[in-house]
Amino acid sequence: MRANVLLLSSVLVVGLLVGACRDGGSTGNDSGSENGGPDASMDGGDGGGGDTPDADGGGTTVSSCDVVRQQGCDAGALCLRGVLEGGGQGNRCFPGECDPVAQDCPTGKKCAYVLQGSARSRLCVPDGTVTAGGVCQSTKTTEGDFYDTCKAGLSCTDQPAADGGTAFVCKKFCHGNEQCTAPGECIEVLRFEGSDELPRVCAEPGPKCELLAQGCASGLGCYPSPTSGPVCVTAGAAEDGTACTYSNDCRPGSACVKDGAGLVCRRLCRSPSGEPGCATGHCEPLQGFTGVGACVP
Repeated sequence: MRANVLLLSSVLVVGLLVGACRDGGSTGNDSGSENGGPDASMDGGDGGGGDTPDADGGGTTVSSCDVVRQQGCDAGALCLRGVLEGGGQGNRCFPGECDPVAQDCPTGKKCAYVLQGSARSRLCVPDGTVTAGGVCQSTKTTEGDFYDTCKAGLSCTDQPAADGGTAFVCKKFCHGNEQCTAPGECIEVLRFEGSDELPRVCAEPGPKCELLAQGCASGLGCYPSPTSGPVCVTAGAAEDGTACTYSNDCRPGSACVKDGAGLVCRRLCRSPSGEPGCATGHCEPLQGFTGVGACVP
């Protein structure tokens, strides 16, 4: 399985919204597929994992369903960030047997992502034995199905090990921050082989940084998080003025903000004035980030 991370959205002055994200995975195992580096989990809002209803969704499309509040889907379906049919990511309603956060399976069982052949589904399976933070692995049933050894409510997640390799530990499933314990946030996104669903687990945000100076390691950018401040996460490539959901959908030095009826990438600037400035438009200050704004028309 591969893990990403999303940044939670924050409110800007004059109703603008900012989101950021992070990715954090390395290699995969039987319980998932490889993902890549730090990605946008400071996720963009209540729509998918933050605190502001209209700042979540996915790469280019925002659904009406709400991940954090679990609203907008028919009975028997969950609202999750997921892979869209035309590419990119967004909020989608996914049918399934159970909810990995609510853990609504019968006693003695857990809701887990189960690999059956080439497809993976949320199913009720026998409960595991490994607690949060414990070392886990995949187990294979006599029928050939795979699921992990974590206890109910947890998922076996890859993370960098001290020796430079990869470790697999149990982390808590979440739909929003209320299911996490500080300093953890509902920011890490899991990518499972055989599934378009992108569920989340609680994780700690990335290294601190300065929004206008950037200064993160190669492949990362400095993006705003309302709960953790500016942090280094996997950098996106979306140009300014294009649609986004999370701030690290955007290229380094920009953030995803609400501009009119939609969410678009806008260049960060020094507020109320100074360098970097705005080539066009004006620098609207970001609430909670002193001296930083976004260039808006």
